[in-house]
Amino acid sequence: MKTRKDGTSPYFTNKSVRVKIDKLLHENAVIWSNLGTGTTLDDKSRGEGEKSWAVIATKIKELDESFFNRICPYGIDS
Repeated sequence: MKTRKDGTSPYFTNKSVRVKIDKLLHENAVIWSNLGTGTTLDDKSRGEGEKSWAVIATKIKELDESFFNRICPYGIDS
């Protein structure tokens, strides 16, 4: 999704985009908070967590690239 002409990110202007991104960020929080716990939500290793984050971050970038650049200023692999 593109930013508005005034430069405002869709995250701050489009409620449906905000809800989707917030759900994705929640998924990421669940991944990292369960790492190493041995539960069904555990990704088992930091590498697997990074892979899961890359998928989530890509979805966020598709929804709002401007917001993505705020939360990942150096890209996904940083």
